[in-house]
Amino acid sequence: MGERGGVSKASRIFRLLTLTAGALALNGCRSKAEPAPAPAPSEIQPNPMLVDQTAPGELAEGTELAFGLAIPRKLHVRFRFPDEVVANGNVPAEQLANYVRQRVRADKVETGPAKTVFTGVTVDKNPTRQLRIEVVSRRHRGTDLTVQDVTKVLPEPGLSDEERWKAKGFKPDGSPLDPTRLE
Repeated sequence: MGERGGVSKASRIFRLLTLTAGALALNGCRSKAEPAPAPAPSEIQPNPMLVDQTAPGELAEGTELAFGLAIPRKLHVRFRFPDEVVANGNVPAEQLANYVRQRVRADKVETGPAKTVFTGVTVDKNPTRQLRIEVVSRRHRGTDLTVQDVTKVLPEPGLSDEERWKAKGFKPDGSPLDPTRLE
């Protein structure tokens, strides 16, 4: 009579005691040690962003320089002259303009639908040079980056106009001093 559905009352009590003992045993396996205290605020070091990590939609710096400005990795230098560097790559013009904006100080920035022009530009790596930078979107040909050195060469103080011409190898009328030594 003490059976319900084929299971005796003693059997049910035994199962209940077994389950309770098992639960208590598992609870007793927990570590008694206190968790380590949190480090003092002065010990917490900020996680610095690595140099080669970029955010989505951001261009990474490359190894080539144009008058102190690092050219993005995705761009390739097409022309390099003493006063101008032209690079091209398959990147959105807006991303390239933002890349330049983050790395230079410009007196003026003109933005249009297909072109951004930075004038009066200085770069921290070469602050003595004045640059002009253009970012131009070329349909089906990527984006061009043109960096021009527009630094004005100051005349030597104390020289007359004739002496300046002579120092450059010319007569005051613009003709060469030595016609056999033309470049």
